[in-house]
Amino acid sequence: MVAVAIGCNRLHAETDQIHPARKALYMKILLVAFGSHGDVQPIISLGKGLHEAGYEVVLAAGEDFQQHVEGAGLTFRSIDVNIEAMIKTDLGKEWLDGSSHNPLQELANMRQMAEENAEAINRTLFRVTADADVIISGLLTLPSLVAIGQAHNKPVIASWLSPFPVTRDGRAIIQQPPFPHRTSILNRLYGYVVYAIFWGVFDKLTNQTHQQLGLPSVGRSDFFRVINQTPSICGFSEWVIPRPADWGPQHHITGYWYSPASDAWSPSPELRAFLDAGEPPVYMGFGSMASKNPQATAQLMIDALQQANQRGIILTGWGDLKADDLPESVFLLDYAPHSWLFPQMAGVVHHGGAGTTAAALRAGVPSMIVAHMGDQPYWGQRVFDLGVGAAPLRRHTLTTEKLAEGITTLVTDRQMRQEAARLGEHLQSETGVANAVAAVKSIVRPN
Repeated sequence: MVAVAIGCNRLHAETDQIHPARKALYMKILLVAFGSHGDVQPIISLGKGLHEAGYEVVLAAGEDFQQHVEGAGLTFRSIDVNIEAMIKTDLGKEWLDGSSHNPLQELANMRQMAEENAEAINRTLFRVTADADVIISGLLTLPSLVAIGQAHNKPVIASWLSPFPVTRDGRAIIQQPPFPHRTSILNRLYGYVVYAIFWGVFDKLTNQTHQQLGLPSVGRSDFFRVINQTPSICGFSEWVIPRPADWGPQHHITGYWYSPASDAWSPSPELRAFLDAGEPPVYMGFGSMASKNPQATAQLMIDALQQANQRGIILTGWGDLKADDLPESVFLLDYAPHSWLFPQMAGVVHHGGAGTTAAALRAGVPSMIVAHMGDQPYWGQRVFDLGVGAAPLRRHTLTTEKLAEGITTLVTDRQMRQEAARLGEHLQSETGVANAVAAVKSIVRPN
């Protein structure tokens, strides 16, 4: 927090000498989004809002996201890692498709991936932060960037797409707390235990940064302070996660960060013809989740759709889902913006990434989550508890019969469909990006 205050004071002193109409333009904001499409797309929306507010915006992401970022009119800086290639390694497939039954193995795989890429990530972070005035970062790079901000007097803001700061409120804890539906001090204590374990993913990357900066090494308690005390903007809605009463004012829940599909994109004639050919289909896709056996996964989805007697669209995704013999009732899709596609679906079956969950909720259609790892089980349970989705599954428990049952529920449960539509209307009326921009202004220039 001292580093944040020092950074803000420096910005105040320098920008006070500039004409008021140019003060916002003087600040260069660096957004760091290390992750898959669901992690990057909300940050692109945030970046567009900050740019429209007059800030100079640079977005750093995996090298494979250059086209997405520049297509949105933002300046791109590459993190020296190809995210899709990393996820498609044997270790990536084991992490995303083979550890949903074992949280400790999941963390071990995640730690190994972080350590293998620590040098490239650190090299990038020092390069892209050199000329930034303000840094906004997601979880994986946050501890390192807080250290860089402290060393160079730059304000750092956390960008949360899921609720990470500890709380007593079980509705806002991503790792299955003791009392998920009520408030308890045990939930808060449990949060610290989880993050003590989770620190193992970050310690090498973070302490490499400290070593390069000439700062002392850090441990779990420092990690706790970074998560809980760093000012944050939270890209989710209080309609979905009510604000925890024990969160401090440094955490700003803004609503989801959304922007409509680009005018440069249009559906293929084949996709349009399929949508026009019958009743709204059910979307099925696991996004960036790599698959050990993509053909078997796709066939399971096809069999479930046929058992439920529903039309479907299957997203190939980074799992490279494929099928040799595709029935006429199923369309295999390479890509379509969620904001365009989901409102036209009868239901959405997905992996439960924060970005995809947000898009499904905002579309106002019921969803079902097949969680693979990370915060996905939390979102699956949250969607179910809100009454806007079918009971979630874990990837290792997925069968044709269970998936068909979930699809049928999405299509036939009238009350669920009404609740999903009602929540979608609330979310569509929110101005999450504008709220986030206002929060950033209040953090970097509070007076």
